[in-house]
Amino acid sequence: MRRRRTVRRGRTRNRTSNKRKHKVMFSNKYHPVKGIWSAVIGGVCLIIMVFLFMVSGAHRGSSATWVGVAGFWTLGLSIAGFVLGTKSYRMDDVYMITPMLGSILNGVVMLVLIVLYVAGMV
Repeated sequence: MRRRRTVRRGRTRNRTSNKRKHKVMFSNKYHPVKGIWSAVIGGVCLIIMVFLFMVSGAHRGSSATWVGVAGFWTLGLSIAGFVLGTKSYRMDDVYMITPMLGSILNGVVMLVLIVLYVAGMV
């Protein structure tokens, strides 16, 4: 059996929606510098943390003192990146992807390192 086609009269909705799709919209938004730095710092901290975990794992947990000191510096750097990311939320007319990415990366690094140091004290 063949289906019947329904005929639409007048202007179809497809024509108007196609015109909307092809419009170019400009905005005054920009990526905040603090948000970009927060994302970069978060990526660097994540790489350093993974490297320190690999070094500590290769030495079966009895690494040199520099591994712990580098971990504390990484924790401080991730706190600074988190603060930069949260400060860039307050800016007007900015894209929120870089501050959000930086805050999430730095927050994850901070959380993992703080849990690791608290578990090491107990």
